[in-house]
Formats: sequence, C-alpha cells, structure tokens
Amino acid sequence: MTTITLIGPWQFALPLFCLSLTIFRPQILQVTAFINVHGQPESVGSIPALVKLHVWLHAAALTIIVMLSSIEKPFECVVSLLFTLYIFRLNLIDSIAGWLPREWTWALLAAGLSVAATKGLLLINAGAAIGFLIAGFSIRVVGGYLARREVLGLGDIWLTAGLGAWFGFSLALSSLLLALTGFILWHSSHHQRSLGGPLGPWLGYSALFSMAVTISDPFLMW
Repeated sequence: MTTITLIGPWQFALPLFCLSLTIFRPQILQVTAFINVHGQPESVGSIPALVKLHVWLHAAALTIIVMLSSIEKPFECVVSLLFTLYIFRLNLIDSIAGWLPREWTWALLAAGLSVAATKGLLLINAGAAIGFLIAGFSIRVVGGYLARREVLGLGDIWLTAGLGAWFGFSLALSSLLLALTGFILWHSSHHQRSLGGPLGPWLGYSALFSMAVTISDPFLMW
C-alpha cells in the first residue's frame, strides 16, 4: 500500500489546485474590505507577495485535504472546505494587519460547535473550547502582569477556543503545541525578534494539518 493510492486520484491534483485558487481569491476581497473599513486601506495592496503566498499555501492545503477525504463522505469534504475558508481569512488578516477580528473568530467557534453537534460531540468539544478559553485568559492576565505587556492577544485566545470546538481537546492541543513550536523557532531566529509577531497564522496552518489528520484516517492507520 502506497501513499499515492491512499491519497486518491492524483491525476485530479492539478485541477483541484486550480479550482482551490479560484475559491480563495474572492476571499481576498472580503479581507480587503474589512481592513479598509478599519482604517488600514493600504495594507493588502502593499504586500501582494504575502497575499499570493497565503493563497497558494491554502490552495495546496485544501487540495491535499480533498484528496485525502473519502468520496463516500461528502459532508466531511464540505466541512473541510468551510473550515479552510475560515482559516484563510484569519491567517491573511493576521499576517497583514496583525489582529484577528472577533467577528471571525466567533464565527469559527460557532461553526465548530455546529459541526460537533452533528457528530454528537457538542458537549465534549464545547468543554474543550471553554477549557482553552479559561487557559488563554489566565495566561493573558498572569503573563501580562509579570511581563508588563500583552503576551497573548484576545484573537489568539478565541482562535484556540475555535480549534477546540472543531477538533476536541487532544487534537486542538496538538495544533497549539505545533504552532507554538514553529512560532518559537521563527521568533528566535528573526532579526526583529524583540518586536514579536502574529501567532495566528501558525495556529491556522497547524489547524489545517489537524484537519488533514481528522479526515485521513486510512492514511494514518496504514
């Protein structure tokens, strides 16, 4: 048994990737409009390379997720598409503007709880989301008091809670640890490390990996 046979019809990878590109491009308009309303109209246009990078990375992630999904489970495929769209908008705006809108993180949380309810996991995943909220706010308060500055943004806290709603405690915690590892490695080697940087995109990309893990049971079990 090989990876290619488990992933699916690799001949469709390129068409799926091109389709994914067309799906994500309209989302840029939503992010641009939101940033314009909130006083940073030049942000998106000033860094087209960053925008293009996010589009291509998310298109590649969505292509892999779709290839890993089973044709007998169309609901899972639709859910993964919805999740990837949420993550794309959050990753893009955090990378460009440095903040995560509460409207979008709350929408991610609500969507995750709705999907969990369809699977009979509402109470478990809601408990995970609440646990991450409590832990996040505790770190924010205690860390802020000790460091005399903000150590964890509210958007990152709500995003982590949203991952708890989508994945439950174990997989969401794995996503968080993976994101923190990448963030710390990047932060320690960055020439402006004292200025910090957004954690949200690291959380977002690790969440996409978790979605691939969730949807690809046969691939992981072989």
